[in-house]
Amino acid sequence: MTTDVRHAVAEAVAEELRRGGRDASWLSDRTGIAGAALRSKLAGESDFTVADLGDIAQALGISVARLTP
Repeated sequence: MTTDVRHAVAEAVAEELRRGGRDASWLSDRTGIAGAALRSKLAGESDFTVADLGDIAQALGISVARLTP
């Protein structure tokens, strides 16, 4: 991912968490993404994988399209 895309995806995930009243710890528990790895992804320091986005979307009850620019 380019840096701009990485940050856009991270912000979309963070926004959906806020919208649902959830936090990164909740998401980590539901998706199996390790807490440190998820925090790195949410900070835009590393990429979300396609599998991550699918797991996140399922946990939040949304479509993957809402997480991608």
